[in-house]
Amino acid sequence: MMHKYRNAVTASIVGARGYSGLETAKILLRHSGFKLTHAFATSTFDLSALLGSEGVKGVVCLNDDELMDNLTDVVFLATPAEVSLKLAPQILSAGKKVVDLSGAFRLKKSDYARWYGFDHHEPAWLERAHFGLVPWAQPKLETRLVANPGCFATAVNMALIPLLKDSLIEASSLVIDAKSGATGAGKKAAENLLFTEVQGECLPYKIGKHQHEPEIGEAAERFGGQVIDAHFTTSLLGARRGIIVGLYARLREGVDLAQVEEAYRRAYANYPLMRTAQAEQEPQLLQLKKVVGTARTHITFAAQGSKLYVFSCLDNLMKGAASQAVENANLLFGYPAETGLTDWEAMI
Repeated sequence: MMHKYRNAVTASIVGARGYSGLETAKILLRHSGFKLTHAFATSTFDLSALLGSEGVKGVVCLNDDELMDNLTDVVFLATPAEVSLKLAPQILSAGKKVVDLSGAFRLKKSDYARWYGFDHHEPAWLERAHFGLVPWAQPKLETRLVANPGCFATAVNMALIPLLKDSLIEASSLVIDAKSGATGAGKKAAENLLFTEVQGECLPYKIGKHQHEPEIGEAAERFGGQVIDAHFTTSLLGARRGIIVGLYARLREGVDLAQVEEAYRRAYANYPLMRTAQAEQEPQLLQLKKVVGTARTHITFAAQGSKLYVFSCLDNLMKGAASQAVENANLLFGYPAETGLTDWEAMI
């Protein structure tokens, strides 16, 4: 595969058989600045059988235990959080860069034992980890470890941060209703994820216990400047992929919809992977099919008196995982964030 950049950055993926790992592979195989050389999984596999033969030739597929003998310039960890917690320090100690798609290094203040079920034993790397919510937090060339945000946290915070930053809403009134396609739960075999269980349903889960809840709060405080304590619910849609989040809040006295529109316009003026509009002006932006398969986020909004309604739509496997990971990797190596993410997608 030809690369526009003379010295393409070598890349590898751990957890390449999972949904997020496969999406990351698809992007990197088309990317002009990265050369995907290795893919790792817990058991023997053939990437070409999973993705088709186009562009896969030359990618070496190996078991996870061969990772440290085959390190690349950047390693994408599409692994469970406890696995990333073990692997990332080893890779970093070898002088390589890591983009971690798990939650192993996302939380700076919250209790890992409560939200992830394990004690965090790498406080130094946790402190150094960059929370990669692009464009709100952009890694620098010297960054070593990026904690890629979670899918729900990304969808929520992309919509929420401009509202908080400009003090447009009463934060205490905030309610967040987040719904995701079934791929958001991963590829593990479980009865509640069977097609016959999710088809035609909208199933609430992890009520008050979802691991993205503290991540949302930490990012809202860091980038929006306000502490929130929202009602947050997550539901599983009878669809394969895509996220739609509804945010409901009261506007502050004297605030109108024009100010909300201006806040979003200003926040994302230089970010080409975002579209924002009033819901009644561009209702098609509410459709999941307009974002699935793309790296884009769509935000729409409406108001009734002081009641504000905001909807954030994205692909949980793309901006919610793989494409945002590539955005972060782009910035780690000096490429524009959107490099490799807009020239091949299905245009909307």
